[in-house]
This record gives sequence, structure tokens and C-alpha cells, in this order.
Amino acid sequence: SDEEAAKCNGDLLALRVYTSRLIGGDQDLVLHGGGNTSVKSTFKDVFGEEIPTLYVKGSGWDLATIEKAGFAPVRLDVMQKLPTLPTLTDTELVTVQKQACLDPSAPAASVETCLH
Repeated sequence: SDEEAAKCNGDLLALRVYTSRLIGGDQDLVLHGGGNTSVKSTFKDVFGEEIPTLYVKGSGWDLATIEKAGFAPVRLDVMQKLPTLPTLTDTELVTVQKQACLDPSAPAASVETCLH
């Protein structure tokens, strides 16, 4: 509802959690445990600098019950550069995504991250 969305107070990640749960709770839209969602926002580093970030649903999280901790914060600039590479193996892609993750305790980002 608009009332529930308003409780997110403009926090884009909180709003994505809310909308992900709506989508994940509808069995006509998503198979149990499946689906991907993301949101572009920023991540504040230890120096207080804001880094453009793509928060992507992490592996192992169900959309119907996802929390903020279920999203992997990945550097947006790195993901935007990936399509410019002439080739990239699956192993290289996973490595780049892990290197671009801004929170080492975050779940692994979906392998489709660069498509978001």
C-alpha cells in the first residue's frame, strides 16, 4: 500500500525490500525462492564518501522474505564497464563481481548482476 511504502522514508533500498516482498509473495509472478530485483543507490564508505552502487538480490535469499542484508552492494561503475570487454568467462565474471562488492559480508550477487 502507499502507506507501507511511505514508511520507507525515501530509503531506496528499503523501498526495494518492500517491493521485492510484494513480488515474491505473488506465486503467479515468482517461483518459490526465485526472481531477482535490484536498485541503484549509493553506499557510504568508511571515509563517508558515497559510491554509486547497484544493490542486487543475493544468492540464497527468497524475494518473499528478503531483508536489506539480502542485497549485495556492487560498484555500479564496474558493472557498467563489463559489457565493453571483448570476452569474459563465467569464472572471470564471478571474480569481478566479488571484487566489486562493497561489503565482504554480503551474500554473493546474482550472476545476472551485469544485466541489471
